[in-house]
Amino acid sequence: MKKLVRIATACALALSAQSAWATPSTIFWTPATTYIQPFLVPHLGMDVYFNDKANYPLNFGFTIGVLPFEKIQAEVGLDFFFPYWGPQNAVFLSPAGALALNAKIGTPEGSFAEWSPGISGGIFGVGLNQATQFSILHAEIGKTFFFGNLTAGGYYGAGGVGALWSDVDGAPVTRGGFIGSYTSPDLVFDLKGLYKINFFADIQTGNNAFSAAGGGIGVFFTPSIDILTGPVFFLNKYTQPGMSTMMWSVQLDVDIDFGAKEPAKS
Repeated sequence: MKKLVRIATACALALSAQSAWATPSTIFWTPATTYIQPFLVPHLGMDVYFNDKANYPLNFGFTIGVLPFEKIQAEVGLDFFFPYWGPQNAVFLSPAGALALNAKIGTPEGSFAEWSPGISGGIFGVGLNQATQFSILHAEIGKTFFFGNLTAGGYYGAGGVGALWSDVDGAPVTRGGFIGSYTSPDLVFDLKGLYKINFFADIQTGNNAFSAAGGGIGVFFTPSIDILTGPVFFLNKYTQPGMSTMMWSVQLDVDIDFGAKEPAKS
């Protein structure tokens, strides 16, 4: 499953600096999925993260597939983070709004043999100014079994100053770590207004602002419109706005297929 829109704003610690990051296809919090947006099918997403003390800036994202091949696929995208008006002690600030870019390439599961896993890699958080240049590289491998999909991989933050990757000045810098996810089999209802639901969980390790574990439920109103919702638990509260240990996330995803409608069968 793709996250179809990713993180309402995941930002990184910059004390009073601006920060935000861009989101490729994801599960919920992490890019630990080998799913890639289909060729020329635009994906629109909106993510919010909040609790009773703080929140991330509202994020709108756009992703589209750019390769017309079956075995090798790729996507590119951008995210706009709205201006943030949270409490001053919230260090994930984007007071003027921000744009960031992402890209991903890979091969789908089963491309070369029935047993072959999906493999993908890419970059996200490519900001257009110094405060948003996190440039996080990631790679993952995933396989679907009878009990659901498992994906594992890693990430490395190639950009950004050291403060983005540790909790306080002078603390060890942790730019990389593990990413992993689980997605349950779909429960298909195929009803009007409720196509299917599934469940998911993912994790990103490290002593930085991006380390967290999340999970929840995906409700698909149609095959191309869904809402994902659930909690995200931060592994390092010192890197979060308001020293938050948890935020709730609601993520809206919409795919728009401009392909010709199949003719009705006689």
